[in-house]
Amino acid sequence: MHADQDITRSDQQTALVVIDLQQALCDAAPRAAMGLVSTRITELLDWAEAHSWPTVFVQHWTEPGTILDRESAGWRLAEPLRGRRAAFYLEKNVLNSFEDGQLHAWLQAQHIRQLCITGMQTEYCISAACEGAAALGYDVMLPTDAHMTIDGPERSAAQIVAEANDRLSLVADCRPTANLMSSTVN
Repeated sequence: MHADQDITRSDQQTALVVIDLQQALCDAAPRAAMGLVSTRITELLDWAEAHSWPTVFVQHWTEPGTILDRESAGWRLAEPLRGRRAAFYLEKNVLNSFEDGQLHAWLQAQHIRQLCITGMQTEYCISAACEGAAALGYDVMLPTDAHMTIDGPERSAAQIVAEANDRLSLVADCRPTANLMSSTVN
């Protein structure tokens, strides 16, 4: 998708999909960067509400005794999502939010063809969701400053995010949040 192209057409409904923005993952991310990303996600949530975009919250779970165990404090949604309502909520234990078909079915029933994807674990669940959505024919937007991950053993979170933004530009419109919001028409 080209950066000078209007993000949405009047015949397209857009949804904001927030993936794995959970307390344990946010706590493990670099603090300053996570603060900025949380601010951007909050801006997107407010934007989505003002423009009648439905929101989708996706929450990852892992085995009992791990940081994303459903019974753990780390599993709960992070601060920017608390007190907000999603139009659709999905729990998953795989990378790709589209794998079991529930999210795709709901989006199809709502006539949604365009997704703005944000959240945590850039190199895993964010990448898998962008690629999965594009493979299903959705127009995908990825705000380059509204997703995050944790530092890896060989690369920093910032390096991982930058590399993912470059790679995902093949399947998504990758631009800063402010740029995406200023060019959105619905």
